[in-house]
Amino acid sequence: MKAHLIKSADSVTLPVVKSLLTEPENGVWVSAPYDRKSLRLMVEQSTILRQAIDAYAHNIAGYGFLPEYVEETSNDTAKEAEWNRLQETLDWMGFDEPLTKIFKQLVNDRETIGEAFIEVLRDNKGEVIELVRVNPDDMEVSKPGAPVEVTIERMGVKKTAQRAFRRFRRGQKQFFKQFNDPRPMDRLTGDYLSEGQPGTATEIVHWKLGDADYGVPRWIGHVPSLAGARKAEELNYRYFTQGRHLPGALIISGGELSEASEAQLTQYANDIGNENAQHKFLVIEVDGIDDDPTGESKQGAKVELKSMTDMLQKDALFLEYDDKARDKLLSVFRLPPVYVGLSSDYNRATVEEARRIAEEQVFQPERVEIEMLFNRLLLPSYGFKHVKVALGAPELTDGELIISALDKAGASLSVNEKRAVIGPLLGKELEPLPDEKYDLPSGDSVVSPTQELAQATGEALAKSEGGIIKDVLKDVRDELTELNDVVGGWKGDDDV
Repeated sequence: MKAHLIKSADSVTLPVVKSLLTEPENGVWVSAPYDRKSLRLMVEQSTILRQAIDAYAHNIAGYGFLPEYVEETSNDTAKEAEWNRLQETLDWMGFDEPLTKIFKQLVNDRETIGEAFIEVLRDNKGEVIELVRVNPDDMEVSKPGAPVEVTIERMGVKKTAQRAFRRFRRGQKQFFKQFNDPRPMDRLTGDYLSEGQPGTATEIVHWKLGDADYGVPRWIGHVPSLAGARKAEELNYRYFTQGRHLPGALIISGGELSEASEAQLTQYANDIGNENAQHKFLVIEVDGIDDDPTGESKQGAKVELKSMTDMLQKDALFLEYDDKARDKLLSVFRLPPVYVGLSSDYNRATVEEARRIAEEQVFQPERVEIEMLFNRLLLPSYGFKHVKVALGAPELTDGELIISALDKAGASLSVNEKRAVIGPLLGKELEPLPDEKYDLPSGDSVVSPTQELAQATGEALAKSEGGIIKDVLKDVRDELTELNDVVGGWKGDDDV
C-alpha cells in the first residue's frame, strides 16, 4: 500500500492587502495604504456594499442644501439680503451640476476608498464660488510642511496662528495646495512662489475617514468576509454550470485502469462545464492482473464509484455564511436592513423606529460634519452673520402618536391649531379657516380631531364659490377623512 499527501501549492491571498511601509518619496510624498482599484473592485463585486454606500450618499446629501437663519427672530432687510446671497451662492457653487449631486459623489468616494478630494475655486475677491469633485484614484498626499503664519477670521475677529499645510499631486502632472494655504504655488511643478507672484495652483479639501495621511474605508476589516461571500457566489454559479459532475472516488481493486479509460476520464474532467457533454454516459474499462507472483488464484477486477456528496446542500452552498457576512457589513455601516432593501421581517412600527435611529445615530451626525465644512471652512470670507448652511433631512413624524396627542388635548385646541398640526401629515400647508369660531378652543367633542377638521373644512367648502379654492378644500377634506379612517377614529376619553 502506498499513501501520498496531496495538497495545494498555492497560498491564499486576499484581494485587498495593506501595502508595505516604505519611506516617503523624497521624504515628502506618501503612498496610499491600499490599492484603490482593488477597493473599487471589492465594491463592484459585493452583493451588499453598493447598496450600503448608496444609502449613505442619498440619506446624507440627497435632501439638498438650504440657507437657515442663525436665530429665528423678526425678519429685517439685512437678514433677507444675506439669505438671498447665500441661496445664490449655493445654487451656483456646483457650476456644471447641482451641489447635491456633487456631494453624493463625494460621499460615494469616501465610503468606497476612505477619502474624497474637493477642488475649491475662488473669485478675484478670494471668496469660494465653486466646488469640483476630483477623481481620488490617482491623487497623492504629501507630509505636512513647515508651519507658516495664517490669519483666521471668525465672526469678524481676525487672529494669527501657525499651521502646517500639505500638498497634493495628481498623477505627477498637476499639483494642488491645501485649502487656506496663503502661499502661491505653481500647479505644474508644485513649487511655492515668492510672495506677490501669481499662483496657478488651486486648493484642495481632503475629506477622509480617520486621522492618517490617507483615509481608510470603514469596511476594510471585513475584506475576508466580503471575499469569502464572493467566492461562495462563484462556487454556487459553478455548481449550476458544472452540476453534472459530482465529487467522488473511483476505487479499483484486482486490476488497473486501461490507458483508453484514463484518457476518457481526463477528457471527462476537462469537459466539465461544457453543456454539450451533459446527459451522456461514462463507461470505465479496467484490465485485470494476469500474472500472480505468489501463485495464488486471482479474483476478477472490481470497480467502485463512491459518491462524496454528503457535504453538499440540495440547492446552494454557504447560504448561511453569506447571510452572516451581510449582517456584519451592515453593522459596520450601522444601517438597518430596510435601508438596503431587506425588509421581510419589518412592519410599519419597526420601520419607523429603524429610520429614527438611523437618522439620529448615522445620517444626522454626517450632515452636521458637512455643515461645519461650509460654515467654518468654506464660507467665513462671506461674513455671514444671520444665516448659515443647513442640509435637508426627511420628515419623521408618527401620525398615530400625533393623533393620540390631539385626542388628549383636543378640548383645549382650536380647529385652526389642529390644522397646523395635521398639515405636515398630509404633506400640505393648511391655511387657517377665516371664521373666528375656528380660533376658539373646541371644548368637549364627540368626534375625533380628524373628523372635526374634515367637518370644518366641509363647512368652509360649502361657503366657497368654486374655482381653485374649492378644489383645494375638497382635496383637504378628502385627505382628512382618509387619515381618520387609517388611524381608526376616536372612541372617547376612556379609550384615549
